[in-house]
Amino acid sequence: MRKVVIGVSGVVATCLMVVGAAACAARSGGEQAGGPVTPSPVPVTVNPSALPVGDTVPTGVVIKGKEMVLYFWGTAEQPYLDQAWRDTGTGEVRLDTGCAGGVAWFANPGPVEPGRVFGLRQCVTPDGTLIEFGAVWAEATRITSQAEGKTVEAKYAKWSKNPAVTIFWVQRRGKPIPSNVPNGEGRTTPLPEDRYPLITAYDGKGAKIVAVRLRPPATEQKGG
Repeated sequence: MRKVVIGVSGVVATCLMVVGAAACAARSGGEQAGGPVTPSPVPVTVNPSALPVGDTVPTGVVIKGKEMVLYFWGTAEQPYLDQAWRDTGTGEVRLDTGCAGGVAWFANPGPVEPGRVFGLRQCVTPDGTLIEFGAVWAEATRITSQAEGKTVEAKYAKWSKNPAVTIFWVQRRGKPIPSNVPNGEGRTTPLPEDRYPLITAYDGKGAKIVAVRLRPPATEQKGG
């Protein structure tokens, strides 16, 4: 029997008016189910050199009074997924530190092209929960994260600039992905693949589009 955990984050969406537009925030107490969402975009102008391309995506994931907002910058052909944080009390949006003051882990990057997952990372937040988010260049209708014997359904939204690209995120409880291990002077390598969360995207018929491990790349210290 497969054990399915839906939205273990403990947030319930509530709506309020921010800067003259409706925006959804979240509060503690309850569960956040996975599946498609169509949140109202909020302006993100804090980095003029990397302004959003297409609509921003407020996620309803709130850490220490700040909601994570996902967005792309770059071009429609070469998008880069990024995050900002919106103060749920004032509506102010800032880049802030990664993961609202937590620690970020990036998956080994691959090409940004149709049928691939890209921009994948895990945030270990100050409240102890894990946020995993990324994008898949496919019209996915279900996305899951599997780790520690549990499967969590992700929320997802279509990118307004290119509906064939799907942005997804999930907040769950569990162990952070393990650190790389030393492998010679100035080098580290990740652990075997089965030690890392498995992210899987499915199409409308339930067939697997792509599956990828949230596994960091090997590193090597460069001389200089």
